[in-house]
Amino acid sequence: MGVGPATARDTSWTIQKGETEIFKHQLVVYTGEFSDTRLNDEWAKYTGNTSIYNTAELWKLAQLEALDARFLTPQEAVDVMAVKPGNRVNVWAAEPMMTQPMAFCWDDRGRLWIAENKDYESRGHGFSNIGGSRIIILEDTDHDGVADKRTVFMEDIAFPAAMAVGFDGVFIGAPPNLIFVPDRNHDDKADVNDIEVRLTGWGIRDRHETLNSFHWGPDGWLYGCQGFATPSKVRKPKGKGKLYKHKDPFPEDILEGEGVDINGGVWRYHPVKDKFEVVAHGFSNPWGIDYDAKGQMFITACVIPHLWHIIPGGIYQRQGGQHFNPYVYDDIKTITDHSHRSAHGGARIYQSDAFPASERGRIFMCNIHEHAVLSDILKRQGSGFVGSHGDDFVMANNGQWVGFSMEVGPDGGLYALDWHDADICGQTVRNSETGRVFRIMPEKSEAMDFPGRYDDLNKLSDKQLADLQTSTSDWHARRARVILQGRCVKNTLNPEAKGRLMDLFESSPDSDYRLRALWALHVTKSTETRMLKKALSDRDEYVRAWAIQLLCEDGEPSGDITSLMVRMAEKDKSPVVRLYLASAIQRVDGETGWRLAEALSHHGEDENDHNLPKMIWFGFEKLVKENPKRALEIASESKLSLISRFTARRAVDADALAELADAIANQPANVDDLLQGMLAGMEGRIDLEPPSNWEKTMNKLQRGKASTANLAQEIGALFGDAASTQRSLGVLNDKKADPAQRIKAMQALAAQQRKELEQMIPQLLEEPALRLEVIRSIAAYNDKGLGELLLKKYPSLNEEEKQQAIHTLSSRPVYGWLLADALKNKTMPRSQVPANVARQLRRVVGSGFVEIWGPIDDQPADKKEYAHYKKVVAEHKPDLSNGEKLFASVCGTCHKMFDKGGNIGPNLTGSNRSDIDYLLFNILSPGAEIQDAYKMIIITTRDGRTYSGNLIAENERQITMRVVGQNDVVLNKSTIQSREATETSLMPQGLLSNLSDKEVADLLGYLMKAGK
Repeated sequence: MGVGPATARDTSWTIQKGETEIFKHQLVVYTGEFSDTRLNDEWAKYTGNTSIYNTAELWKLAQLEALDARFLTPQEAVDVMAVKPGNRVNVWAAEPMMTQPMAFCWDDRGRLWIAENKDYESRGHGFSNIGGSRIIILEDTDHDGVADKRTVFMEDIAFPAAMAVGFDGVFIGAPPNLIFVPDRNHDDKADVNDIEVRLTGWGIRDRHETLNSFHWGPDGWLYGCQGFATPSKVRKPKGKGKLYKHKDPFPEDILEGEGVDINGGVWRYHPVKDKFEVVAHGFSNPWGIDYDAKGQMFITACVIPHLWHIIPGGIYQRQGGQHFNPYVYDDIKTITDHSHRSAHGGARIYQSDAFPASERGRIFMCNIHEHAVLSDILKRQGSGFVGSHGDDFVMANNGQWVGFSMEVGPDGGLYALDWHDADICGQTVRNSETGRVFRIMPEKSEAMDFPGRYDDLNKLSDKQLADLQTSTSDWHARRARVILQGRCVKNTLNPEAKGRLMDLFESSPDSDYRLRALWALHVTKSTETRMLKKALSDRDEYVRAWAIQLLCEDGEPSGDITSLMVRMAEKDKSPVVRLYLASAIQRVDGETGWRLAEALSHHGEDENDHNLPKMIWFGFEKLVKENPKRALEIASESKLSLISRFTARRAVDADALAELADAIANQPANVDDLLQGMLAGMEGRIDLEPPSNWEKTMNKLQRGKASTANLAQEIGALFGDAASTQRSLGVLNDKKADPAQRIKAMQALAAQQRKELEQMIPQLLEEPALRLEVIRSIAAYNDKGLGELLLKKYPSLNEEEKQQAIHTLSSRPVYGWLLADALKNKTMPRSQVPANVARQLRRVVGSGFVEIWGPIDDQPADKKEYAHYKKVVAEHKPDLSNGEKLFASVCGTCHKMFDKGGNIGPNLTGSNRSDIDYLLFNILSPGAEIQDAYKMIIITTRDGRTYSGNLIAENERQITMRVVGQNDVVLNKSTIQSREATETSLMPQGLLSNLSDKEVADLLGYLMKAGK
């Protein structure tokens, strides 16, 4: 065992001669089985960082290890692996048989198809420049666990990123297109003259986050994933569409015109109906999708938590940006109760027979930063699941192992696809001629050698394929359904096969086999409405649930069906069935939606369910505006607090204040939930006038319980009524009152720009507990005297207060000129004004500010500037303590690092901070690479206040922004005078220009070396 300095986790470093460094260590000694998740927990405790990025320092170790790692041959890579006892790994295929594999999938003959993406240059560029991308077929002809035959199926295809075999050909995701490449004579050669562009509009902004992970769903749809940083607008092509080849430029108009928007989520496409739809929105970079024996969909993802249970119509946590629907209010979070280091891909739930029963039902996934194959245990909880850590199944112990996709094979083995590169995050391609598939098997396989297991399934009859629905290998059951679905495009299902499936569905004691039979009947168009209607009362909850989904697949089911569904919503005891009914609200007619939402909202037992309240809301939300009175009647009787709160909030957004006041006046049991929703909806709405019935309602509420009266008072203060104002003033003047209550009262008064508060500000500035909020409140007023007072108090403020004072002084022209004069007269040190504030002052004060400050508008950084700062870093020993202080003032208002700082820009904890070139590129040229979520908008209100920040939500009435130095700001659109959306980053150039060389060295040194 060796112990090294913790700094080595972040970057290379040197102790100069004569210098001394002190390093502290904590040793964690394990006895028994090593647990990676326990190590992560210990690390979080040690660092004090419990955020989702708490292992980011350990990610950096993985990145550096990869760059420094010795290249291992495929067999050497196997030799160093640590495998769960009782299992083994072998090289199934490797270079030169295949290189740069970006996707793989099985065909009906048990052969692996590989998409060799030779056009991937980096995650920031590359599409068809290099050429040589192709689709190949690898085969293990003698079944010894090693591929021995290679066939080139197709060449000259630009950027193949995903694929799935079926329907006498292969579906390929090659942005901007989803194409179908037929091979109708099955000669393993693409029918290149008959290629069909089925869909177009897929983006390629981030090459890691384009369409990926194709997978045939149990319902006969082709499912896939899409990352958040690559906007797409998916649609049918014009005419036959365009096929892209070597040297073709990527189209620039993919986001124009009609189409289905997706910028993060799960989607599906039906190969027969030629229909596309988004299944779920959100996530970061999902990569890997699968379903369990009950047909429940799961995905794995990178950056944010790694495991998700997917419900059709669900809206999930995003890494950044805003949801398409501004009235979501909250989204569904991960199902995990633990964390791994980031970058997961290739979700596969084990449903075969080679491994022991203890592995069945677990989800296996690759992890790039840990260089591992991990497993999680899926445990049922309520309507959904909890994902708990299973095993670190395979640890590659190889820094250049880049596994991101997995498959379960016809032999029951696990197969991991290794891109294999020294740059594990794909910024560049270091190993362009590598690529491997590793096969993981138990030392003693339990796989049954049933007839036809290794045969070409296409040669089996319909009846034989139907019989495979009871196979111990779910791989065979799945492939059989795809074949049957393809055959039934041309012919009807063989009656004997249909009879076998019907008998299996109706009589099998195995509920999983019954579901397989139901799916097979559905994809072969062999189910009838009366059969599915009968299934709504089936003894098995998952059969009932799937009957709901299949009946709603093509649109609105008939009235007798919807009446049954409403009765189920009222009485069904299964939360799974209720979840499918909640999902169906988005697919049924409006009246049925109302009745389903009402019935489901009465199930108080679902109050804390992970999915149900939000899924009900996602369907119910669109109905609230149509009929606020009816919606509020449902919300008033709801046993789910989220439905009550969100309905009230949506009523405010729909200008239904009178109806809301009436509902609240009745003082239902959940009146506080309605009031909380009303208060949330009124945030930033200083334009709101109290409805005529509010005073009467207010009087009733004041006679209620204390919590109700307090909420009513807060609402009254936002309306600006005299009584509430006096109460707020009374609380603010009471120095013995709770400071939190006094601050809340001040915020209410500032939101209304009350003159009484303006007059109190000089005295309130003397109270330390209130001072920060008082400084914020000054920005609400256009009072030169308050600006002069703030400048006078500035030297005595603490650092946080000084930062807020600078932001307040840059919010209005009257204050901006005071600050500009202070800078001109050098009574305010230039170093105290961050570059982003200077850019805002340029707009607040006007062009005259440039004469004081100098050039502000973004200009390309030149090589001399890069060279100068690199030299500064090399020649100065950084003072990390001072660097931390500089980070707080220069960077920390926007960026978080180690759980400290703002949420406007990307979290820097896990970024490539140790690389000086990376740092300088992003600091000196912040607009060179910018995602939509981080673009700046500038808003000026009618009363003269200017805001610059990131847009995070927008609806018909309000805009929500992340603004430097403030909490999220909600602005009423009626108060906006001008709004400018820029193509620049909120992060300005010139961040370093106000710093001395020594301060630059301190700041960059801290950024490069900081670690907990």
